[in-house]
Amino acid sequence: MDEGDGADELLSAHPDPVVQYGKGAEGTVVEAINAAFRETFAVDGAEVSLRATLAAEDALSVVAGAIQSGDHLDRETVCNTTDGDRRFRLRNVPTDDGGYLLYTAVGDGPDSEQDLRAEVERLSERNERLETFASVVSHDLRNPLEVAETYLDAARETGEGEQFDRVAQALDRMRTLVEDVLELAREGRVIDERERTSLKSVTAAAWATVDGSEATLTVENGAATFRTDPERLQQALANLFRNSLEHGAADATIRVGTLGNADGTGFFLEDNGPGIPEDEREDVFEPGVTTDQDGTGLGLAIVQRVVEAHGWTVDVTESDWVTASSASGGSEDERGESSSGARFEVRGIDSLQPL
Repeated sequence: MDEGDGADELLSAHPDPVVQYGKGAEGTVVEAINAAFRETFAVDGAEVSLRATLAAEDALSVVAGAIQSGDHLDRETVCNTTDGDRRFRLRNVPTDDGGYLLYTAVGDGPDSEQDLRAEVERLSERNERLETFASVVSHDLRNPLEVAETYLDAARETGEGEQFDRVAQALDRMRTLVEDVLELAREGRVIDERERTSLKSVTAAAWATVDGSEATLTVENGAATFRTDPERLQQALANLFRNSLEHGAADATIRVGTLGNADGTGFFLEDNGPGIPEDEREDVFEPGVTTDQDGTGLGLAIVQRVVEAHGWTVDVTESDWVTASSASGGSEDERGESSSGARFEVRGIDSLQPL
């Protein structure tokens, strides 16, 4: 039956799903449903039934009993909807010749143990990020602030320009920290919208944002494409480039390419710098970890946030780089540390299409 036949203003105006039912010689029958019910349960009036909406068998018997006896009912239960199982406050409002069933959604909270665990994990991750930001604000920002105050006092006493320069440097340091913390927060968001991008194009865009005029960049299999948020991946790659340049030489050589594994689900970025000691590799993505006196320790943390927001993983290992001197059998002094640089591998890119 159409929702307008025999339905009063409650049916047409109520924002929640409503069923109007009647009682007759043939028993209880559905007389009308409103638009909200149709959208929530995706059924026509002729197809609606308690069994179709209620997920729990015990709820079915309780609600059916209240309808038959003409009693009021007000309880929470789980219902089958077009969006999966959701919790509702279900009320039976009897009338002289039938009644109404009103379904009111109970918040937007989790409806299953699995969803609950996922929600707890999300809250834990959010709290961890908040603790990270609080640590940066309370510790990392405090140091340059104290430096600025010290040199400002000295500048007031002496009037020397060098003191003011030290204040300006401390303020620049604080500005960098604030920008990196905000970037860390933004890059942790889950990525919903993506577009197909080539490895070459996103690498070139990232390289253009760093000062690598003395360095050399090569891209292997750059025509390979994958689905990504280009701007956020560009930020991650730029941070990896800066990491190579800041911890290596200005004339470093950096190589980017697709992974040569059988499933072809990732790419790498490696350099010919000093590399990262094995016992330090697990910590490099932790916010605040840095060996650079002028660094914030947030660059690689941002990289990990971007990668994980895509649903990928990133690991650091030793580069398999082979320099010209090491390939030709040069001495250990000639080969030096340049043959064991840092290598970052991003895996789990199911949309990668190597060409």
